[in-house]
This record gives sequence, structure tokens and C-alpha cells, in this order.
Amino acid sequence: MKVLIIGASGFLGGTIYYKLKKSGVDVLGTYSKHKKQDELVKLDVMDTESLTRIMEGYAPDVIIWTVMNHSAEEEIADKVMPTLCDVVGDARLIFVSTSVAYEKNMSEDVTPFLRTEESYNYHYFNGKIKSENIIRKMANYCIVRPGSIYGINPYGEMDIRSLKLKEYVDSGKQYVRANNIIFSIVEVNELAEAIIELAGSDYIGIMNVSEDDPISHYDFNKSLCKRYGWDDSCVVANEETENIYFFDNSLRKRLLKTKITSCFGR
Repeated sequence: MKVLIIGASGFLGGTIYYKLKKSGVDVLGTYSKHKKQDELVKLDVMDTESLTRIMEGYAPDVIIWTVMNHSAEEEIADKVMPTLCDVVGDARLIFVSTSVAYEKNMSEDVTPFLRTEESYNYHYFNGKIKSENIIRKMANYCIVRPGSIYGINPYGEMDIRSLKLKEYVDSGKQYVRANNIIFSIVEVNELAEAIIELAGSDYIGIMNVSEDDPISHYDFNKSLCKRYGWDDSCVVANEETENIYFFDNSLRKRLLKTKITSCFGR
């Protein structure tokens, strides 16, 4: 199996690349700015001609798309995804998406919620939704909707939420987090294993991948402190407009062998 990872320099993409390379899989990865491995190939994902050349030259059996660009996702959906679908041929596409709605216990067939311009990160969420709509017309694909990703990857890199928390721990400033915003999470190495399993699977469709138990922003940061042995006294609870959105993982547990554990012992 030949695997092309678009975004192999990222937090998740690098984890998948590392694990595939270590297991002896023929894998090619791309990077845009930061090169983790010498073998990675530079690619601006907006350059569809370069993307096409890489696809045609390498002829992958599987493409894993891990790019997460908060400002350009809609442009990716409009300009890049149609080209990718045209050149993908018989290859399988694994597309890493996001949570597409604000609902409790969301199944894979939840109706996506398009954000308005006043909404937080609307380009990102709307772009992922638009890309999903294009990809679902393909013959061989899997759209992965992960929980919020945390952990330490094989390169020793920590997720951005933990890094931000550490700044508050070190400074002693209060870090106010909502105890009534509840969401799904997933550890980066376990998510990577699930995606690798899906790469070799014949499942076509959408799959939620997260830990079974949702968690509040407040409890999540408290748990991160416990996980890393940090003083958690800076983490303070407050209440905001209630927002409870998390995944139903029934499909994932039925179809995948990869175990997604509750890393915080809940």
C-alpha cells in the first residue's frame, strides 16, 4: 500500500506519517513550511498543478488529507477539492474534517450547521462542510470527524491547547474556562491509529472518532494539569452560554479494532 499524506508536517499528519514509516509502509508526506523529515515534499496545497504532479508521479493507493487551515478552508473547498477529486482515480481518500454541528450525541448523519460571518472560525467550519459535500460524491472515501485533539506526538510536540494552558500555569495568571461548554476529545496517537486502520478499510462514509465521554472545557484543562503533573490552581471555572456538543461513537466501536481510551481515567 502506497500512502500520500497531505499535511505530514502537522501535529496529526506528522503522527500518522511517523507511525506508517515505522511500520514499513511506503509513504510520502508533504509539508508547507516546517519540514519534520528530510523525505517530505514541499507543497502549497493551493497550488493545484503541483498537487496534481505529486498525485500522478507517486500514484498512491490512499491519500490522507490532514490539512487544517483556519482561514483558508473555504478556499480549499472551492479551489482544491474539485481538482483532488478529478485526479484521485481509484485511490482511497481519508479526509480529516471536524465537528460540523452543535448537538448532543451527534451521529454521522447529523445535519451540518453552516456558520454565519459573526461565528467563531466560520471559514474553517464552513470550509470543512463544503469539502465534505464534494468528497461524498467520490467512489472510495472516508470522512473522519475527530474530537478536539490533544496529547504529545512521536516528535515530542504537544497540542496547542496544552501549550496555551502551560503558559498560564507558568505565569500564575488565572485561566478561566467554561464548565458548561462540553465537547468531545481524542488523543493524537490513538486518532492516528484509527485513521491508519481506516486507510486499509473498505468502509465508505463518515466516521466520528473520539473518546466516549464528553468533557467540559474546565474539566479538560484540570485533567491536562493532572496528566502532566502541573499545578492546576490557575484553572478557574465560569459559566458561559451553554453549548453541549459531542459525538456518538457507536459506529466507530462497531467497525474499528483501534481502541480509543479515556486518557483522563473518567
